[in-house]
Amino acid sequence: MPEVIAQPYKRGDGAMIPVAEADPFGFWLAEMESTAAGLTSYYCDGLLIAVTGYQLQWRGVAYAFALINRALAAGSGKELADAVRQRIAELMEKDKLHRVQASVDANDRAAAVFLRATGYRLESRMIAAAPDGSDLFLYTIIKGRKHEQES
Repeated sequence: MPEVIAQPYKRGDGAMIPVAEADPFGFWLAEMESTAAGLTSYYCDGLLIAVTGYQLQWRGVAYAFALINRALAAGSGKELADAVRQRIAELMEKDKLHRVQASVDANDRAAAVFLRATGYRLESRMIAAAPDGSDLFLYTIIKGRKHEQES
């Protein structure tokens, strides 16, 4: 069983993760590094496989993100999901968050499965919400609520 280790984010880690879509704003990565909270890098066998963090929307509510190198993370998805779930719980407690939300492309089944594995629950479909006009799914973790696993 591969071991996934969470470590503090190091500047530049986000740029090391290949992503499926281009930066829709042209500055997201630099903005993320300067303003995001809870930045965490995840390693498996010494290789950087993922980066997570969140932007505070308002007191108690955060919008989370994950950059995952799917090729390097293959075979360690459960371990990565466990590490991310643990980190979310720590951050919710430490930063007094009662709601953490994340969105994924409605056609990205792997991302949706990963979010559910980390404890998120599908809340809604956002019509034409992506920069290209495609739909997104909104997933949430709400403190104190038990989330049923979706099929």
